[in-house]
Amino acid sequence: MANNQSKIKMWRRCQKQFAFRYDYPEELGEEGEMVRKVVGAGLYKGTWLHALIQAHNQSWAGLDVDWHEVHEELAQQFNNLFDEEKEDLGDLPDECYRIFTSYLRFWKSDAEDFTVAKLKNKKPAIEFVLEIPLKGHDPFKCRIDLMVHDREYGGLWIWDHKWVRSVPSAEERMMNPQSNLYVWAARKAGYDVRGFLNNYGRTKAPTIPRVLKNGTLSVAKRMDTDTATYLRAVRDLHGDRAKTYVQHVYRDKIIELKNREALWFRRERFPIGKEQIRQSLVEFMGSIKNIESRVDPWNAPRTYNYTCKRNCGYHDLCVAEFMGLDIEPIVKKQFTFEEDRYAQEADLLSD
Repeated sequence: MANNQSKIKMWRRCQKQFAFRYDYPEELGEEGEMVRKVVGAGLYKGTWLHALIQAHNQSWAGLDVDWHEVHEELAQQFNNLFDEEKEDLGDLPDECYRIFTSYLRFWKSDAEDFTVAKLKNKKPAIEFVLEIPLKGHDPFKCRIDLMVHDREYGGLWIWDHKWVRSVPSAEERMMNPQSNLYVWAARKAGYDVRGFLNNYGRTKAPTIPRVLKNGTLSVAKRMDTDTATYLRAVRDLHGDRAKTYVQHVYRDKIIELKNREALWFRRERFPIGKEQIRQSLVEFMGSIKNIESRVDPWNAPRTYNYTCKRNCGYHDLCVAEFMGLDIEPIVKKQFTFEEDRYAQEADLLSD
């Protein structure tokens, strides 16, 4: 099984979580990674938005793909869920549609500023896997969302889309090993990559403004919405007179929202230098060696804290196993086994 950034990140976070995902399948005679059958609303929404981004990028690269059709297909899959599941997830079709159309409006100049790069097989550099040999160890693999030519800064840049509750700090983004290792892998594969672009978007759908008794939309100061959503509400409410209302009734509100749009979407550029890559590689290889030198993987230590119940998909298993209970019934009911997420063949490591 290949080494990858996500695998190492989980190891550093909690060795017991790592054991559940990567070691327990072997205990049961299974192959692959053990993952939950039902994902939470945040992950479900992030996966949905990622699929729309991928379809949009493919269309941007000239392929016959329409993100609207992808959205409709995902909406149909959602509608086929049990009512209880849909209630837990909320109105994801509408929320994802509103978030994504706001994203497209916010970054409407992308086609003028960037072009989708080509891989060595002339395919668009979208959702491709790189594999780099590591002497004496399993290879390093990574899946790259998008690689573009930057018309202003020059060279190639790796894009990674992240849908988050809130944008992390600059220090966290700079020291994230993902950006450094992905750029290293791309350079080893022969691509002139200058750095990494993090594209952050909030997973919370912008609030639809409420209609007041006087027939206009609310202009409350702390409304958690964005410009695109507010303008759409104006058009829906006022129809052919929307432009007049924008100019004379909602002008100040729209200006306020435009000044706050960075709260919803942000793009952070990180040129990656040799020293950053060197340090990330030293730490990455250290973690690989620690994993490979384990004597008793199944009795791995827990890193328990108050966020475990909220953030770890293996929390119920962890508690049951700690109490000496038989966890196999929980595994059979709540988990499934999937192949290595980087199992597909890597793309063009050499000419």
